Amino acid sequence: MAMVVDAIAGKLVERLTAAVEAKAIMILGVKEELQRLQRRMRRIGHVLKDAEKRSMQDESIKGWITELKDLMYDADDIIDRCMHEGTKILQEQRVDESSTSFTVCCGKLSPFSCVQSLRFRHAIANDIKSLNDKLEEISKDKESFKLESTKSIDANAPGKATKYGHSSPLLESDVVGSDIIDNSRRLVELLIKENEQKCCVFSIVGMGGIGKTTLAQLIYNDPKIKNNFLVTSWNCVSKLADDTELLKEIIRNCNGDYGKSTTIAELQLKLKDTIYDKHFFLVLDDVWDSQKWLDLLKTPVESGAAKIRVLVTTRDENLARLMGAINIHRVNKLTTDSGWELLCKKVFTSGNLEGMESLRYIGMQIVEKCDGLPLAIKVIAGVLMTKDHSRREWEAVLENDAWNGRGLPEDIHRALYISYEALPSSLKQCFLHCSLSHANGRLYLIYLVREWIAEGYVKIEKNALMEDTAEDYYKELIKRSFLQPSTDYAVDNSVCTIHDLLRRLAQFLAQDENFYGDPEEANLNSTGTKLRRLAISSTKEIVGLPQVILEQKCLRSLYLYNSCSGLDMQIIGRFTLLRALMLNGEMIKHVPHNIQDLVHLRLLDLDHTQIHELPYSIGNLTNLQLLTLENCQSLRSLPKNITKLCNLRCLNLDDSPLSHVPSGIGKLENLNDLGGFVTGDGVDGDGQIQEGCDLGELQSLNNLRRIKIKELERAKEGAPVLSSKRRLKLLELSCTPQSKRENLQAYTEQETSRIEHVFDELCPPSCIEHICIHGFFGSRYPIWMSSASVHTCLADLIYLHLSNCTSCPCLPSLGQLPNLKYLRIDGATAVVTIGPEFLGCGVKQGNRKPPIAFPKLEYLLMWHMANWEEWSLTGEDNNGKESIKLLHFPHLEQLGLKVCPKLRALPKDLDQASIKKLLINGADSLESVLDMPGLTELLDISNNKSLSRVSNLPALKRLSVYNCPMLKNVEKLDSLQSLRLYDEQSNSLPEWLIDFLREKQQSTFDDQFQLYLYITVEALEGCLRESPAWSVLEQVPRISAYATLDNENIYLNYDKATSSYDTNLHE
Repeated sequence: MAMVVDAIAGKLVERLTAAVEAKAIMILGVKEELQRLQRRMRRIGHVLKDAEKRSMQDESIKGWITELKDLMYDADDIIDRCMHEGTKILQEQRVDESSTSFTVCCGKLSPFSCVQSLRFRHAIANDIKSLNDKLEEISKDKESFKLESTKSIDANAPGKATKYGHSSPLLESDVVGSDIIDNSRRLVELLIKENEQKCCVFSIVGMGGIGKTTLAQLIYNDPKIKNNFLVTSWNCVSKLADDTELLKEIIRNCNGDYGKSTTIAELQLKLKDTIYDKHFFLVLDDVWDSQKWLDLLKTPVESGAAKIRVLVTTRDENLARLMGAINIHRVNKLTTDSGWELLCKKVFTSGNLEGMESLRYIGMQIVEKCDGLPLAIKVIAGVLMTKDHSRREWEAVLENDAWNGRGLPEDIHRALYISYEALPSSLKQCFLHCSLSHANGRLYLIYLVREWIAEGYVKIEKNALMEDTAEDYYKELIKRSFLQPSTDYAVDNSVCTIHDLLRRLAQFLAQDENFYGDPEEANLNSTGTKLRRLAISSTKEIVGLPQVILEQKCLRSLYLYNSCSGLDMQIIGRFTLLRALMLNGEMIKHVPHNIQDLVHLRLLDLDHTQIHELPYSIGNLTNLQLLTLENCQSLRSLPKNITKLCNLRCLNLDDSPLSHVPSGIGKLENLNDLGGFVTGDGVDGDGQIQEGCDLGELQSLNNLRRIKIKELERAKEGAPVLSSKRRLKLLELSCTPQSKRENLQAYTEQETSRIEHVFDELCPPSCIEHICIHGFFGSRYPIWMSSASVHTCLADLIYLHLSNCTSCPCLPSLGQLPNLKYLRIDGATAVVTIGPEFLGCGVKQGNRKPPIAFPKLEYLLMWHMANWEEWSLTGEDNNGKESIKLLHFPHLEQLGLKVCPKLRALPKDLDQASIKKLLINGADSLESVLDMPGLTELLDISNNKSLSRVSNLPALKRLSVYNCPMLKNVEKLDSLQSLRLYDEQSNSLPEWLIDFLREKQQSTFDDQFQLYLYITVEALEGCLRESPAWSVLEQVPRISAYATLDNENIYLNYDKATSSYDTNLHE
């Protein structure tokens, strides 16, 4: 199956339209030939949608498309050659004009350049004429196929109903029907139930796309799992590159650190230490190889943890049995009614009940064709949501010929292909690119955007950057259920995954051009296969390329992901048509010596490599759009002629120790993403002083969208270079902390005054959405963050992180930010008091409603505030008078206080706030948590040395207590359903717990209430039937108590409703 041929044609026509008017083409004199090519492509393009659709079942049309596609790639290459040669001549012309005068010919060209131009023009004109002749021949062939013509070949134009800019990145729950809820609860009870075996394996089995992962996620996120297991880890096994990556991910998920461990043996030992003596719940999702558990994980897990429960999802029941599963749950297909419920949930988001009922009959037939598979129903819903809610539109989907499945493998559901077929061509290309996705299954928005642009998939829209358009494509793929956002990045949905069945569809459709894996294992024997894109993932030390790839020389993209593999750099120079080249990992020591020959290159990604320098010839790559050099720890300088990369859109230097950025970066007018920018002069690889950039260079970069500036203490003076950047979304400003300065030298008063001025001048535009400030050592925050300015200067701000601003005693009036959702402040060691200045005068609501401080804030994290003592939420109006009407925090998901040892009390006015989760860790002076009716989901208190009272939290559902030795009084928690106590020091249950349980007994326990105890053996003995405490404990609906003795798990489980009592303490 060919790549999206109408999209390739549409992009080619778009490029030709722009090229014929470009100066680089004018100077070569090939405009007329390119216009002929443009006209022919337009005529052919009108039938390509029908041709591609019919090629699934007609081999002759498929062959015709393959031949046409090869010619279109050739035409794209010719445009590149013209633009490159023309741009080079124009650059030489500018140099000639600025040097000594002499006689010129061909307009303003030197004699040498004139001869060059004539030679190239003659050669390229012949190539274009030959291409036109071949296209004419192909155009005649199309008549025999009787292909249906369409009006336009604007392949990237979205359908009428697709509104990219307004796509919601948030997905509704996919859980429908009562069966999955019942099964989830039943399996949770089995998992937490005590068993004589220390380690038990459970399995969920079913075909692909049937909902195994959804059920496992419900179980994993169940509060009872969180309360019964101190450490948990979710891992998608099939998508991990190798065994070491799997071990590393589990260690990270368990809050461990594998350090410099690289071998399996070293990592297994680290995993054992990380989970030692803890209760561990491990999910292995989508397992295809039983040895991942039996040979790799079982021994370190069993020798480390005190109690282990493993939940496996797999398509193979025999594999589950091999892994020793004691319980196998088979997932059934959705009933038609449940499938209709899921379809409606996705399509009728506005609650149009009337329209829903009128389409029920047709909708049920569509659901039946999806054969009870939730994934198929979700993606077909993505098609229906772009259609009018009419019988005619839905019947067209129901009667689509693709339901017969001709041309598709048996393992790919027809609904998935129909949903793919309904995508706009630009989205088809972006989706098929996911066939090259990383082995760990995670797709990062920022990398996808760069790769899509380099591949030419993104349409150039008027008054919009391609990066913004690409982000809209990403949101639309999420909306249509082709991508699934990762819950770990819920704030901005910048990370997603792709279901393996959808990835399989992408791989099938792109198999003639794309390959992911070890290239030596690729099947490239088909005569129609010309590999264009190769993503290498291998465990071999050195990866080789098959001879057929070397001979074809057709590669347009080569990705070597961050791994232990290396690649012969000499080979790369043979692929002169490359558009994207990614060489990641420490095995890469140098750049290919003939990099200058890759004149078509758009993306050069050398992240995490050990390269020492970029060759001077890098300046020859005038088509280069994206250059990323993140975390190249041996790279100290860049060549001066990097400033010749006139089409550069992204220059990423984050975490690379560059001494300077060459002067002249401001000439790159297309640059919109600049990371790791540093001001000041530096030295090159030969130790020679080189002129660097100052902040003024940024003035001319009008398209800046993201910028990260580091080591701002080096700036000699400020410059107001950001306020006019109307596209700027992300800004990161950082200074070198004193701890990393030479000789730990403290900043002087003069340096402090200068840095304040520098930051004052770097005022961002009001459209800024994301700001990080690290290591600012001024004594006050920038003027644009003052109470008088912040609500207008930062009106669109969503994310704010203030880190290690150690000399600012007062926080800005951030409560006045109308759109702020995430606020993290850490290391603000100069702050002693936080008062009304933090809220400011709030945000006006209109209609005589009181103003609200932090009206949209969802996450407030205050960490490592060593000297913070007082916190007040009393607001003030514009005249500085106290205002009792100021409301605050109406939507707070989480308030986190971590290592704030001097904070004495929470603000009284928190009783107005709506807070789901309150996490307090290391607040050693805090004595009480009181009177918070708006706290609903969780209170987690740990390592608080002085905390003595928790009271009057009437809506709280879960309480977790760890190492709070002074706690004496816990009361008035009317809605509490779960209490978790971790105390490995005391020999008896704390008095506050007994008193609290007596209080709950008098007011009647909630039927859902469960008590979890992680205590010493002596304390567990005090919970037995014969103990004095049993008269209180036996009234608790459910108790799960655990202790460890000589590495043996001791337990007590009790259920009042069934009178079940089970313990192994005296066995």
